[in-house]
Amino acid sequence: MKRVLSVTLFSALFAFVLTGCGGNNNSPVQATGSSTTVQFGDATDPSIAKFELTVSSITLTGAGGTANTANLLAAPVEFEFSHAAGAVEPVSLSKVPAGSYSAASITWSNPEVVQIVNNVPTKLTPSPTSGTVNVTFSANITIGSGQNFLNFDLDLSKTLTITGTNAAISPTFNVTATALPAGGNGEDDENGEMDDVHGKVTAIAAPKFTVQTNAGASIDFTTDANTRFKDGLTQLSDLKVGDIVEVDATTQAEGTHLATKVEREGGEAGEEAEGLIQKIDNPLTTITIVHQLDSTNNAAPTTVGITVNASTAYSVRADKLSVTGTFDATHIGPGQRIEADADGQASPIVAKKVKLREQAVIGTVSNLNGSTFTLTPAANSALAQLAPAGTTVAVTIASGANVKNAPANGATVRVRGLVFVSGTTYTMTAARVDNNQ
Repeated sequence: MKRVLSVTLFSALFAFVLTGCGGNNNSPVQATGSSTTVQFGDATDPSIAKFELTVSSITLTGAGGTANTANLLAAPVEFEFSHAAGAVEPVSLSKVPAGSYSAASITWSNPEVVQIVNNVPTKLTPSPTSGTVNVTFSANITIGSGQNFLNFDLDLSKTLTITGTNAAISPTFNVTATALPAGGNGEDDENGEMDDVHGKVTAIAAPKFTVQTNAGASIDFTTDANTRFKDGLTQLSDLKVGDIVEVDATTQAEGTHLATKVEREGGEAGEEAEGLIQKIDNPLTTITIVHQLDSTNNAAPTTVGITVNASTAYSVRADKLSVTGTFDATHIGPGQRIEADADGQASPIVAKKVKLREQAVIGTVSNLNGSTFTLTPAANSALAQLAPAGTTVAVTIASGANVKNAPANGATVRVRGLVFVSGTTYTMTAARVDNNQ
């Protein structure tokens, strides 16, 4: 089957990684040091629907007497950055010696770029197709003796120079290091909280289980009486090796990852596909998405067709958000980011479940009134081109949202959250607001 189904960059990326998909990973792996979770995220270019790289090596340059590290990655990581705009995701559980570091060297290959051009998803020709980028930190970062998080935030607007259907690539990263907050629980995804970790279960030994993610990380999770099980799971014993799951967790002071929610996405033969809706028919039988992620390891298409029927279940991946919007077969539209889950491999995918997922939208603020405002998407943005012409988004900042930068009338902001559609009206429940820097 084509890489037609998937939205959770896991199994596919995993298999791709293990076969050595481009990029040299023969360098020694850093084996000693403090526990450090390497994470990737993105500052987005609104017109780009997909940007994927394979990263095969990350090393740190020591400062003030700290030695340089070996490779922080045990295996290459294939990561799609656009879907992670405004968030970071774990890609490797690594070791980094405590100390100060002044720079990072990152070896990359196999870029894939899809831009929305005149409402059409267009795969661009990248150049070069591999390289090494050296990132000098604006200030030295410090790795402590406890639990650490090393966040690599790709600045996509500086990474890509687009001319016609050609994309010149010069990966540009902002790197930060954080530590687990006092008290042992992560406050957000930058320092200990794990949301939407997708992957395949490789081992179960109560109260623990192991998930191998699409990016190649093998993560052990522990469960307790407060762990919530969903989608056919009521307890850990219902889980099977080979199941595709989605896990939320917090990092504990001693380094364990405590699962707060475990949801089964599918069995061993299951499929997932994720992306932005390009078009739908009416009445709804087929959804075409701009492909971002999937659970296979074959050549990726630009778009994926998803078939739905009366048995297809619709749900909202709300996490901690309190939402009032509706998502179903009559409340769905172009520009929304969705995940489709199926039991078998077929093209087009016959979806057992369709989930609404968080996405980032960049635009200009107007009509600010407390926690609500109108967001006018950038004219070249994927949402503005895929949604009906002239679409604006009525944004409500959710209680407890991460407001990095308070919105102001006339300001350009990036908002991450859930986009709902009712007819031609678009609304968003926002989980994060920042200035896209």
